[in-house]
Amino acid sequence: MSHAGASPHWERMWKGGLPKGAAFDCGEASPSLVSELRSVPAPKPGARALVPGCGRAYDALALARHGFDAVVAVDLSPSAVAAAKAELASTGDAAASKVELVCADFFALDEKTPYDLVWDATFLCALSPSVRAKWAAKHRALLAPGGSLITCVFPICDKAGGPPYAMSKPLVAGLLEPAGFAKVRERDCGPGDKHTAGGASLGGPGTAVVAWTK
Repeated sequence: MSHAGASPHWERMWKGGLPKGAAFDCGEASPSLVSELRSVPAPKPGARALVPGCGRAYDALALARHGFDAVVAVDLSPSAVAAAKAELASTGDAAASKVELVCADFFALDEKTPYDLVWDATFLCALSPSVRAKWAAKHRALLAPGGSLITCVFPICDKAGGPPYAMSKPLVAGLLEPAGFAKVRERDCGPGDKHTAGGASLGGPGTAVVAWTK
């Protein structure tokens, strides 16, 4: 499967046997998400969450543990979804039963049953800049009224090319605000949010978490 914003780079990495903790794989739930969940109340009964570009679904499991009754974890890479299935099975965690793994195109997801929360962690940076406006519009279509979109903005830098492509808080705001989103809060990540994987620092300085509502 592919779409206009996708890169074959990610499937090549997964198909090559990406080990846990290597390259962009944190080997555990994103520290930035863990910090965020400490500051927000448990969701209402029946609440649904979405994690696009889920990888091994560590973050999807963290959301299920936090109290979401249904978490849909989506990845375009078949090898990533296979790795996520193996990871969830290996945990023996009862919360894993609340995670639905889907190999699909984010832009083709069904909008009929909206989500209460979407956790977009380094998903936007993996997409071609040509689909950024479409990315914002799709998030709006997928969220329930009053729902929350939480964006992990990474990597905040000035590098050219990608994927991953350079991100910034103004860039993300320039996409989401015209799509009808209002910023609720933002936080620049610090050393406590940092996880080093495969020689790359993820989630520390150079990362921000920004929450939005529509």
